[in-house]
Amino acid sequence: MKTIFKKLLKILLIFILCSLVLYCTLTAITFYRLFDAIDIHLFSDTSRLPDSDKVQRIGDTVEPYLNVLEEELAKSPYLNDGEEHTITDGHMHTLGEFYDPLSFAIWAHLQNALYYVFTKYILISILIGVAIAIAYAVITSKKINIILKILLGYIAIILLIPQIITFSITHNLYFATNISAVYVNSGLTYFYIGYTILFILMYVINYIIGKKMTKKLNETIKKQNRVENK
Repeated sequence: MKTIFKKLLKILLIFILCSLVLYCTLTAITFYRLFDAIDIHLFSDTSRLPDSDKVQRIGDTVEPYLNVLEEELAKSPYLNDGEEHTITDGHMHTLGEFYDPLSFAIWAHLQNALYYVFTKYILISILIGVAIAIAYAVITSKKINIILKILLGYIAIILLIPQIITFSITHNLYFATNISAVYVNSGLTYFYIGYTILFILMYVINYIIGKKMTKKLNETIKKQNRVENK
């Protein structure tokens, strides 16, 4: 029972560690790309002027929402009625009545961008964390032969994770149809390569450790036999 608990604890720690490392790494890369897209570089010279095309791109993104806010504000019947209003007073107010339209449009744009950055890789990080934890559990199991290890720890993971990701996006399962749309995806190439390398490494490391342990055990048994024979 104690051995099983230790094994489960190791699997849980591997899942948590792998998920966190992957999530933090991918999120940091996405942050860098976001800042680069708007020409903000945290560790560069602050006196440097931003790229005009990138600034224009931000303006093009914010402008449609700004126009909507200003149009709604102009049509508001409560704007200059001489009474005090709150956003929750039961009237149909516009956001522009309580917030500066330009400031609110920029705030909304930044919030959407940050939400995208922080949530984009949650699912894939958890899935790959689970995959690595399962691979570790299968590879280190002495009761499973090599064929089952490959089937359960590698092939099953390679087949299931793209399906789960596709289902989370489309809410449809494609086990029999649209196989190319699920598996032949450039976004999954890094997963296929990375997981294959990781699985092989884990298997080789476990094999080497197991071989060394067997060798030490045999040497210990031989020593004990020599002592008993004397």
